[in-house]
Amino acid sequence: MNRRSIRWRITAIAAAIALVVLALVAVIVVTVVGSELRQNLDRSLAQRADQIEAAALIDAGPALANSASQDRFAQVLDGDGVVLFSTDNVAGLPALADLPSDRQEARSRSDVPIEDDLYRVLVRRFDVVGGTQYVVVGENVDDVADSVRALELTLALAFPAAALVLAGSVWRLVGRTLRPVEDIRRQVAEVGLEDLDRRVPTPGTDDEIDRLATTMNDMLDRLENSAIRQQRFVADVSHELRTPLTRMRTSIEVDRADPAADLRGTLDSVLDDSIDMQQLVEDLLFLARHDAGSTPIRADLVDLDVVVFDEVQDLRATVSNGPQIDIGGVTAIGTVGDDRQLRRLVRIILANATRYASSRVDVSLEGGPIDVTITVTDDGPGIAPADRDRVFERFVRLDESRDRGRGGTGLGLAIASDIANVHGGTIRITDRPGGPGTRVVVTLPATNRRYADE
Repeated sequence: MNRRSIRWRITAIAAAIALVVLALVAVIVVTVVGSELRQNLDRSLAQRADQIEAAALIDAGPALANSASQDRFAQVLDGDGVVLFSTDNVAGLPALADLPSDRQEARSRSDVPIEDDLYRVLVRRFDVVGGTQYVVVGENVDDVADSVRALELTLALAFPAAALVLAGSVWRLVGRTLRPVEDIRRQVAEVGLEDLDRRVPTPGTDDEIDRLATTMNDMLDRLENSAIRQQRFVADVSHELRTPLTRMRTSIEVDRADPAADLRGTLDSVLDDSIDMQQLVEDLLFLARHDAGSTPIRADLVDLDVVVFDEVQDLRATVSNGPQIDIGGVTAIGTVGDDRQLRRLVRIILANATRYASSRVDVSLEGGPIDVTITVTDDGPGIAPADRDRVFERFVRLDESRDRGRGGTGLGLAIASDIANVHGGTIRITDRPGGPGTRVVVTLPATNRRYADE
């Protein structure tokens, strides 16, 4: 028996509580019953005293017949305490009780010279013609003591047996209650990475056990989904890294076999592939840190208009013959966050818009007391409504964007979505008003709201 198990501890606690309660009940029962038996004895003595007193008052001689000479006695005393009459078993003995200060008193005495037992003695004063007399009646309390001892013995045997029965019932009941929990534990312990699709049974009782099973199944769902995403992520990463590595190796092997090869062109190609791989690795590192919750988020005041202007200027300097970028809708607005990550967010959505725009990209920055909105609109082919959520998944490329000559690793919008989320904002894609194209809307908390939240 495992004494550290919940079943054993609950049973032990229940048995201990039952024993304590039953012990208190036993003490109360014995006390009440003993008191009641003594009161009954006192009433019996009072009735006998009434008989003797009545006989004395009518001058019929005291009724001192005694049928139980060893168990009871009686005396009649004059006003000075001298014995006038007595039962045969106490004949010739002095008064066996002190004269009472009240009309009647009852006491327990162990010095009655009949037997070495305890007696209950009642003394009553009554008036007769010519003076005052006293009646003394006593009775052995062995019957009361025997009854109390018998009750104590019965309770001493019955209550532990009752506690034992209760402990057995609790043991069985707790075992039946915890059996589903043990089944859940055993099945969860058997779940490995290769069978995350297994689920524990739910009793359907809508109680704590049922909610535990539901919670465990929800956890297994999350673990399965996480494992699937991880496997897909590893496969995608392997595919993304294999392509430039294969291209680099092929170029080097071809040029090595050809003495007249254009080595400079090969070096330029390898350099471009290395830059793409570096960007991919940096993106993967960012996502890994974000998933682990270790990406530090600063809480600085950021001028979003300055961020937008800077990123637009850098994009214009690096992209020749690109679409026109209009920033006429940018107003001076700020937020609270990490300047470096917010710049990366703006850079990603600007780069995507520029990459697919036909001739124009419009950038606007507006805000109010609650939210700040960055809107980037291009006149490109647009994104179908069914794909507008998918583009924020990792390594997702739509048909129009599979041309690697246009750049991108399929991670940009996923990173942008993560940055917006950690800043308490959102990012979504809609149609370009008035024609084909795409509009990306980023919503971030306004400066005053972020400060109020913090």
